[in-house]
Amino acid sequence: MSAGSQWVKAGQPVVVRLPEEIDVTNADQVRGELQAALDQGAATVIADLSGTLFCDSRGLHALVGAHKRAAAGGARVLLVIGAGQVRRLFALTGMDSVIEVYPSVADALAGQTAPG
Repeated sequence: MSAGSQWVKAGQPVVVRLPEEIDVTNADQVRGELQAALDQGAATVIADLSGTLFCDSRGLHALVGAHKRAAAGGARVLLVIGAGQVRRLFALTGMDSVIEVYPSVADALAGQTAPG
């Protein structure tokens, strides 16, 4: 996982590339990585799950929690999810209507607007 840079320019979007699998073994690390980007002042955090092939309920909980914390602080978490199990998980749980989902990082960056 990587936010791409250790230093976030306040108010700028940050892309956090997430691992191939998100489950009970690393969900807390995922949550921490997303929170760290928000704590550094990112207005928008783009959680890049384009390479994520599996996500269990703990991973889903970590992503939803990051979304809620971001919203409480006036920021946003956007998700980049390709086809497959992860997209299906978000569709089945209805979370794809709660958190904005994009097919690519470029689309997320183009679609992101200032929080408000």
